[in-house]
Amino acid sequence: MIIAVDGPTASGKGTIARALARHFGLPHLDTGLLYRAVGWQVTANGGDPDCAEDALAGTLFPDDLLANPELRSEATGGLASRVSVHPAVRQALYERQRAFATQPGGAVLDG
Repeated sequence: MIIAVDGPTASGKGTIARALARHFGLPHLDTGLLYRAVGWQVTANGGDPDCAEDALAGTLFPDDLLANPELRSEATGGLASRVSVHPAVRQALYERQRAFATQPGGAVLDG
């Protein structure tokens, strides 16, 4: 089972997605956090989020980075906007989302 929850910012997607994940015993992925993680990783590596190569390198962040509370900061949100303009970043994160969604048993994704 794959459940995708989509909608505008601050519309309750995450709340609904987390509740669905708990109810069905499925893993949950906030896809917006992926872009924030890339932006955070790029700056942690000393890179430039406006550089396509640096941004693509940032997509190789470890999964446990998604638990970092710094990803929810306004500054990191700005970095997410900067790295998301790079087509290679979008493609890499799309592949990561597909891999998450197609794991055995299913998953819940929001974003």
